[in-house]
Amino acid sequence: MDSSQKQNLREIRAHGTSIFPCAYYLTTGNFTRLQVKHHWHEEIEILYLKSGKYKALINMESFEIHKECFLFVNRGELHDLRSVSQEYEEQAIVFDPQMLRFYNYDSIDEHILLPLIQGKLTFPRILDRSHPVFDVLAAEYKKISDAFCRNQQVSGSGDQIYTNNIISQMQIKASLLQFVAIMMEHELMCRDVLLENQRIESIKTVLAYIRQHYGEKLYIQDLSALVNMNEQYFCRFFKKAIGKSPIDYLNDYRLNKVIYLLENTERPVTDISLDCGFNNMGNFQRLFRRKTGTTPLQYRKTAFSKKS
Repeated sequence: MDSSQKQNLREIRAHGTSIFPCAYYLTTGNFTRLQVKHHWHEEIEILYLKSGKYKALINMESFEIHKECFLFVNRGELHDLRSVSQEYEEQAIVFDPQMLRFYNYDSIDEHILLPLIQGKLTFPRILDRSHPVFDVLAAEYKKISDAFCRNQQVSGSGDQIYTNNIISQMQIKASLLQFVAIMMEHELMCRDVLLENQRIESIKTVLAYIRQHYGEKLYIQDLSALVNMNEQYFCRFFKKAIGKSPIDYLNDYRLNKVIYLLENTERPVTDISLDCGFNNMGNFQRLFRRKTGTTPLQYRKTAFSKKS
């Protein structure tokens, strides 16, 4: 996968600030559901799924989560997350592990922090309340969230929360180091040297290509050729990794683009559908109704009436 394709799937927004690359997120729901689509980033992410039910996909591993837990996303891992319950509380700390390093290179750098940065030391995938160390980690996590939220109004909408307060930053850094230390003490970190997972890179290649060329005619043979697979194997491979077939994913991506343009422009529906890769209007109307329960024109009318 060339660098431009890989960057297309990479999360663009910065987490925290340039001198303190660490941010906190809190998302709560009562009637709306959480949906974080496939992406990756260089930072480590520690998610705390405090309540609710979720489905997650991380590097082709799928998880159904029905109880309180920590979910860990290591550097460069392709992942998505969605709630399957209307009520939930999801928290996340996203940080660049470089921020944990010390000015003077020491044994902590050598044996823990540098391997963490290089991907040679990784967090486990999931840790729930059944583990005896869970409450200790949860207490440390709360110290971090409290430091971020001090003197700030937090809405629960998932907006990024960061801090420029030096004392808060010190407390956050100390608690992150303590969090890693607790994980190390209980032998929960994985020390295997991670070789690049070619299957994950293949998925990144295909998703990036779809996002760049969704408005064009795309065929299974085009997508499978990108990763040197035959069409039948590619379809099974893609569905196992993403949870839906390549065509279903492509159509859903196109429909999301259509919906955005219907909500934010007054362009004719035919033009929008053609630009988004739908060349058969009958098929487009059928797929749109299946996704939204209504027609494109009625959807636009309802969306505009909500804005006025």
